[in-house]
Amino acid sequence: MRIYVACLASYNNGVLHGAWIDASTDVDSMQDEINAMLRASRFPNVTVKCVECEGSGEKTFHNSETGATRQDKCPTCKGAGNVPSAEEWAIHDHEGLGAISEHCGLAAIAERVKLAEVADDSGIPLEVVLEVADDNITNDVESFIRDNYRGQYDSWADFAEEFTEETDGLSGVPDHIKPYIDFEAMGRDWRISGDFHYVERDGSLFVFWNH
Repeated sequence: MRIYVACLASYNNGVLHGAWIDASTDVDSMQDEINAMLRASRFPNVTVKCVECEGSGEKTFHNSETGATRQDKCPTCKGAGNVPSAEEWAIHDHEGLGAISEHCGLAAIAERVKLAEVADDSGIPLEVVLEVADDNITNDVESFIRDNYRGQYDSWADFAEEFTEETDGLSGVPDHIKPYIDFEAMGRDWRISGDFHYVERDGSLFVFWNH
């Protein structure tokens, strides 16, 4: 999963300048890559601490033949301790993260990556996982989905029938009586019982235990 981060100073000047960032890394690593992209902009509008000398303006040089060392001006910032950089950026493209805004923060991106991994592992569409997260039913969405997902169904009646069969709810019921069981009514009752959390999307029902 990746995000494409664009330099807005370049964009506003009609120049496309940006970088694809690995969104599966941590927030600090993503920010470091973005900062490097901004420092390479042709349209700097701020100065930032030189990464090469960490703002000291000096760098230690080693003589590989003699082993001697010497201090001299950092060649990157020429001793200034800072370098020009663009300041503002936005996300202009992404892969595998669902719908996100161009000004989505990196912490939110990192959380979205975790949820995308949960979706991939569980076989649940990412949009469903995100909707569960947006419902704010738990602080630990990952564990909730991994532990409580019941499955995908065409209707509540289908869920009620399958669940009843799995839990031996039809044990002892004569075969000639089974066709008359009202699974639609049973499913309707379970829908409003509060025992299950659910998402309805694109004609499918995704059911989770609500605990």
